[in-house]
Amino acid sequence: SVGISRSAEAARVPAQRMLGEMSCFIGIDLGLATAFAVYDRDGRLSGVRSRRFQSKDALRAAAGAILDEIPHVNSVIVEGGGDLAESWQRAAAHRGIHLRIVHAHEWRRMFLYARERRDGAQAKAHAVKLAAQVVEWSAAKGVNAQMGHDAAEAILVGLFGVVEAGWLKDPPRFRH
Repeated sequence: SVGISRSAEAARVPAQRMLGEMSCFIGIDLGLATAFAVYDRDGRLSGVRSRRFQSKDALRAAAGAILDEIPHVNSVIVEGGGDLAESWQRAAAHRGIHLRIVHAHEWRRMFLYARERRDGAQAKAHAVKLAAQVVEWSAAKGVNAQMGHDAAEAILVGLFGVVEAGWLKDPPRFRH
């Protein structure tokens, strides 16, 4: 068959980034208002950023640049789906970064009681309270514990990711 040989194809795909002492893990709450929570190798939150995009095309175009702005990214977990998530998948794969997509109900089960996640608005309100506790537990310098639900959900999806990846053996216990 005509095409690229297996060895040529392998050369085009970057090797998976190795986990090291400086590695970080990113949790992303995907949308036009996108928030990113960065976790250090010890599984603790080190920073949160938010960006508002004018369009889906602008967000798609920015995915790679955002990954390039954050040094030592090893893994990314994204809450969301569709074509926006596909843009992140392509950007991560191009850089040899592991990426997993989850939906809110997956990570919410780890942190929220059933009564706290009956509807989206209620779950978001509880996420804000829990994320403030994650900021305190992590002793994250420069992270304001007063945040919107996008940043809060990025923090919690990121924490879910580091626990699932084994970076943090047990999630901290939070007050509800």
